[in-house]
Amino acid sequence: MFTHTIFNIAHSIIHEALGLSKNNVTGNNTSINVKPVILAGGRSKRFRGDKLFYPVDGKPLIKYTIEAVEKTFNRKPVIIASPKNAEKIAMIDQGLEIHIDKQLGGPITGVLKALEIHDKVMVFGGDMPCIRSDLVREILSRALLGYSVIVPGWRNGFVEPLHAYYSRQAEPYLKRLYLQGIRSLSQAVRLIPGTLIVLIDDYPLYMKLSLYNINTLKDLECLKDGVAKQLRDPCLNCLAWIEKIYGL
Repeated sequence: MFTHTIFNIAHSIIHEALGLSKNNVTGNNTSINVKPVILAGGRSKRFRGDKLFYPVDGKPLIKYTIEAVEKTFNRKPVIIASPKNAEKIAMIDQGLEIHIDKQLGGPITGVLKALEIHDKVMVFGGDMPCIRSDLVREILSRALLGYSVIVPGWRNGFVEPLHAYYSRQAEPYLKRLYLQGIRSLSQAVRLIPGTLIVLIDDYPLYMKLSLYNINTLKDLECLKDGVAKQLRDPCLNCLAWIEKIYGL
């Protein structure tokens, strides 16, 4: 009981130092400044089209992600995009800070570009329209502890590197791994010293909803119908059901 109480107190102190509030992850305290970043350079191979700009109820998919991140952080995200996507995104939202990833080497070069801009970033995929502040807070609550990378993961070994925190400490390792031929960000984060994997298997279903991403047209139809695709065991339930039960 005593150990549990001490842990809760320490966790509360970290949350206060980070300025993490209930409805978003910003606050009055700015002792650590984490910049939200969205990667928008993917080729959408499985989607069979340009998924980031696919219209959902008259609005491109990536706009939902931008709005979710802005609501979570109470400020607009930075966009790391291919030259082609950068032009399109600028037309969607003229107030965004957009940087071009000229290497186009996948998520790794996207993260490296983000770390050129800021020393602490929270990186998301452009196809993640359901980002939630509660899971983001859980990740960032550990950012003061000096980790290079903080990434959600599962007991089966799968990790979620496009819903993760990166500090500049990770930059030289990412560069080295990329030069060695590694292109998988999931593989790279496991090899970076100082990576913390936060196991989320036992987290509430509504928190795991933050990881929902669009890979196929079927996923998009599920989103439009208010139904989340099944994640690893246990699966996410219907979005509409979660909203009804939890009032979220």
